[in-house]
Amino acid sequence: MKESITFGGLTVASGEKVSQYIDIPGENHKLPVTIINGANDGKKFLVTASIHGFEYPGIVSAVELGQEINASEVSGVMIIIPVVNASGFYGRQPYVCPDDEERKNLNKLAPGDKNGTFGQRLIAYLEDEFVTKMDFHLDLHSGDATEALCNFAAAGNANDEETKKLIHDVIHHTSFEYYTQSTGKCEFYNGSVHFFNIPSMMFEVGGAGVWTREEVDEEKSNIKRIAQYFGILPGQPELNKTQTWLKKQSWIECQEDGLFYACVKVGDEVKKGQKLYEIKDVFGKLLAEYFAEHDGKVMILNNTLGVSKGDDSIFYGCAELV
Repeated sequence: MKESITFGGLTVASGEKVSQYIDIPGENHKLPVTIINGANDGKKFLVTASIHGFEYPGIVSAVELGQEINASEVSGVMIIIPVVNASGFYGRQPYVCPDDEERKNLNKLAPGDKNGTFGQRLIAYLEDEFVTKMDFHLDLHSGDATEALCNFAAAGNANDEETKKLIHDVIHHTSFEYYTQSTGKCEFYNGSVHFFNIPSMMFEVGGAGVWTREEVDEEKSNIKRIAQYFGILPGQPELNKTQTWLKKQSWIECQEDGLFYACVKVGDEVKKGQKLYEIKDVFGKLLAEYFAEHDGKVMILNNTLGVSKGDDSIFYGCAELV
């Protein structure tokens, strides 16, 4: 039998599972955590959800897996945090963390700052107490309340080729048809590998502020596949030989405040020069329009009528670097 483990001040004996709230020192914030400490040695796998409080499929998946996985079947450690952004979740607030003094987006705060705003301190706590002690970090996302999307996985932007290859190999053992490579630094999941060299990835499943049983079951299956890949759960995940890597990708923001009119749908194949959307004012005057800069598949699309300058509008990508 291996020894007990302690994370966030919570000690769990070998072969046991504990689900309870953790009090973050110095903060009026309770973090719900399930720690599963298998009886045998193995890798440590962290699953986080609700960095954005309106992204439901991952939250439901994390809650259910925390109930369903038994310590007797685990080799190593699985840690599941189903609701990071409690004020965003219970307050039904897209993207932002209402408890943060500046209502910051938690997904843009890596690395955290112990002396910063609440959101920065929360991210710093997660990094110090959990992320940096792991062998792999998976963060669960969806289209929030404001976006529809095609499901995909995103690889953390590793600093070395060996780690990059590992993350891509993990993705190849999931059922996603499409995957991307993060190009940023500050996303919570991407910060895990970029700043702390902990291999990481993100799921984007579902959106528009809803969830379905099919989405949750598929997401749970893919989380289990990752655990199997690392030998944490029994079984061997199947290799997905038909995935498409969207190497060329464009994330576009709205250019104006106004009314958003999409000219395409999620899942559409678009051609270079094709009109993707337009923005009008409340009198119907055209303020802005956007045309595709390259061929690609529409993966994420804003689904709200009212938009503000700087809001995400569309993400499309293709397999070729053109």
